[in-house]
Amino acid sequence: MSFQICIKTDKTLQQLTTDLCTLFSLPPSRRNSIAGESYYHFEMLGMSILVHAADEEMRDPEIVNYPYSFDLQLSFADHELDTDDMEYRLQPYYAQLLTFHLGVETAYHEKQKVGRHWQIRYQYCRKNPRWSGSILYGEPGWEPAVIVGSPSPWRTMHPLL
Repeated sequence: MSFQICIKTDKTLQQLTTDLCTLFSLPPSRRNSIAGESYYHFEMLGMSILVHAADEEMRDPEIVNYPYSFDLQLSFADHELDTDDMEYRLQPYYAQLLTFHLGVETAYHEKQKVGRHWQIRYQYCRKNPRWSGSILYGEPGWEPAVIVGSPSPWRTMHPLL
């Protein structure tokens, strides 16, 4: 099971990674590179996290302004879990968590199968500037901490040849 969350921020890759380490209590990591591209990799409790600058040419048009990628992969062995369902539930959770705690904008994709083809759309999250932690849920004036914007339109995914 794996998913990707796109991140839009003015922070450098180093600053973003430091913030992620603090948020998730990850062990310190050092910068690695493949073919000149920098990335940070963490492994902990069957979870593999890769934080890197997304290749601009490989980004979908809906996320061209999201320069970083947070890739999470969970490994399960000998199970009968519906990991697809877990992925679809965890992806928005992590996107909103990153948005709230790091003050960054995030985007993640949703997929659906239509006939023989898959469709994709992106959901966008940003921190609510009017959110107040002193107003409890249900009280007058309460607003959510993270605003989930209107999704992009559904589009057909083209198979890679």
